[in-house]
Amino acid sequence: MASGQTVAVRTLPLLENAVEQAASSLNCTGTRALRVLLHAGISSLFPAIKAKPDKHIRGFETCIAALQRRWEAPAAGCSADPDVVALFRALDGQVASFLQLCADRSGTMWIEPLDSIAAYALAVVHGSVLRWLADCNDETTLVVLDDLVSCLAAKAVDR
Repeated sequence: MASGQTVAVRTLPLLENAVEQAASSLNCTGTRALRVLLHAGISSLFPAIKAKPDKHIRGFETCIAALQRRWEAPAAGCSADPDVVALFRALDGQVASFLQLCADRSGTMWIEPLDSIAAYALAVVHGSVLRWLADCNDETTLVVLDDLVSCLAAKAVDR
């Protein structure tokens, strides 16, 4: 990520399609439905991650390289790197859109700020991906992602 590079914000059609498909066959509403929709979306990530591990490694490398340049500056102090912050804000926005879609389709509402929930979810997913890249342990990754669904569902209530 070069200084001043613009980060393109993409929608997450994989997640949206999984949620819409699950929503079309729901026979419940509220937090139970939310859990089903979150699970459908988050579960759709893992096959995509496994299919292109090199893409995820390059993403981590790019982010780490930008952070390394920023922290190696002698007088930088503790300040945010604007390029990396822009990347994470774009990702947070995508996750927030996914979470809001799930809430809208399930008839629920978030009881904590959506941007905070999105940041938490993104941190767990990134950590899970990094761990899977290191150990290729599918079972652990799936357990963590399922726990993420439980944690997220606990942050919502029926409308």
